[in-house]
Amino acid sequence: MSPSEARPDPLADVAAELERRVEEVVARDDGPLDVGEESVRRIVTASARLFARYSEAAGPIDPLRPGVSPTEAVDLACGLLRSRDLNPFDLALWFSR
Repeated sequence: MSPSEARPDPLADVAAELERRVEEVVARDDGPLDVGEESVRRIVTASARLFARYSEAAGPIDPLRPGVSPTEAVDLACGLLRSRDLNPFDLALWFSR
């Protein structure tokens, strides 16, 4: 049984609202995004912590909903690796766990 089946999900409404707002911002095709770097950093940091904790408790999950392109997924993965000064070799070691 996953943690979300044990009790109500305290983040369901927040996740839905965040997804809606991000989709609105990303859908705008009128130049640079009007989102600050710190906002992106806070969202990704919180997501990384949540994903790590959830996967420790419930096991591996597919973290992405349909619609995320391979390019977007790899771009995020590369950004995460660079932010912690990791390289593809380090990733291969972790991936084999």
